[in-house]
Amino acid sequence: MNVGWLETSFAVADVERTSAWYQKLGFAVVDTADEGKSHTLEAGECRIALYQGILSPAQTQLIFWNGDVEACAERLAAAGAEILPNPHAAGNETPRGLAKQPNGDASLMVRDPDGQAIFLIRMAEVTRKRASGSGLDRGFFQVNLPVKDPDRTAAFYELLGFRRKANDDPRVAPLTNGECRICLYQGYLDPAELQLNFWQGDPDAVAAIARREGMRFYREPSGDAAGAGMMLADPDGRPVFFINMKKYSAADFVSETGEMLA
Repeated sequence: MNVGWLETSFAVADVERTSAWYQKLGFAVVDTADEGKSHTLEAGECRIALYQGILSPAQTQLIFWNGDVEACAERLAAAGAEILPNPHAAGNETPRGLAKQPNGDASLMVRDPDGQAIFLIRMAEVTRKRASGSGLDRGFFQVNLPVKDPDRTAAFYELLGFRRKANDDPRVAPLTNGECRICLYQGYLDPAELQLNFWQGDPDAVAAIARREGMRFYREPSGDAAGAGMMLADPDGRPVFFINMKKYSAADFVSETGEMLA
């Protein structure tokens, strides 16, 4: 199932300040809207959207753009997923929570089993704008989510067409759908909240930029023979994790369908 492209969307106190912070890490602004109150930024396959005072609900959301919203809605409703009030319904909401507009636009808002807000939306006039590379090796991107039960939460995302990659640790569940990568962690994430995670890049290069720009470290850079990592805090206090572990090879980042994840 085509779930579309993923944006990790944040409610921010000052969109210009937070946007500038991510741009220092090589992100590029690919769109602005809402009279400048929202910025969409991209770096590689990582795409984030920042909203100042207009994200509803005002909490971190995973937004999937221009996929098969109707098919996702049918599967989620049949599975008894928690449907949320849809800010885009405008009186056109079906009993199953799907909002459809006369021009074919459609959207649905749900929560996953751990309460994470998920918004699926298709808008005919929206196309994905790509950013050119910045030269900084951040590594490949995934969204890390803390969960209570990896099997239960993985089953939710499998309804959206994600595939679970086999993993030796039952408390870790890597999931992929095209370029969208989510990894579920039971009891590992510190802090225990959604994290932007960049794997197998150059943490030292990122740390050098962070020091030069006066960025705050959530966790100071550290490393040994096994690898290196560090965590930054963006201007709104959200963790951004960079890690390179030498024990992993390219084969560890191949999906069950054979796609390279890097």
